[in-house]
Amino acid sequence: MACHLRVSLRTAVRLAREMGLEKSAEFVRAMQANAVKHAVRANRGQGNAGKANLLKYGEAYQFKPGIGNKDRLSAEALSEMYRRSAETRKRTVMAERRRVAFGLEQQTALRVTKAPKAKVLLRHRLRKCGYVVPRASSDATITINTRRSATLEQRAEKMGIRFYLTEGSEVTNDTQGR
Repeated sequence: MACHLRVSLRTAVRLAREMGLEKSAEFVRAMQANAVKHAVRANRGQGNAGKANLLKYGEAYQFKPGIGNKDRLSAEALSEMYRRSAETRKRTVMAERRRVAFGLEQQTALRVTKAPKAKVLLRHRLRKCGYVVPRASSDATITINTRRSATLEQRAEKMGIRFYLTEGSEVTNDTQGR
């Protein structure tokens, strides 16, 4: 009816109510029975855990609260699940390592490069002083907002961090002698 009148479904319902049209109780029951019949046919391959739980507990949830995979899966199925999970994580870690190796931005929060804690802390201190240091990178960019420190830069260079100047950032007297 809505398509025939070229109006939205909601407008068609409003117009029907204004005219005093209502669905009969028999029609509503028939529609519900039809929906149940189609749902049963669509979910036939899903098993009947929902139906069994509906009969036992009065609710149609598939698992009881507190029952995890260890309780409901066989040993083989559990080990297969863990194996697939480990493979997925391994693929993700390898992809992140490739991104870091080629200088691309990481897409996850995984820590894929192993650096000494001192280098990680040094990167953090450089960022606090305004240096631009990408995550897990050995490159630092000096901008016009950087509060430069000769001792920090010397320590960073010893750990393999390279410094690059951006346009507009000039070399100050305390770091020229390096």
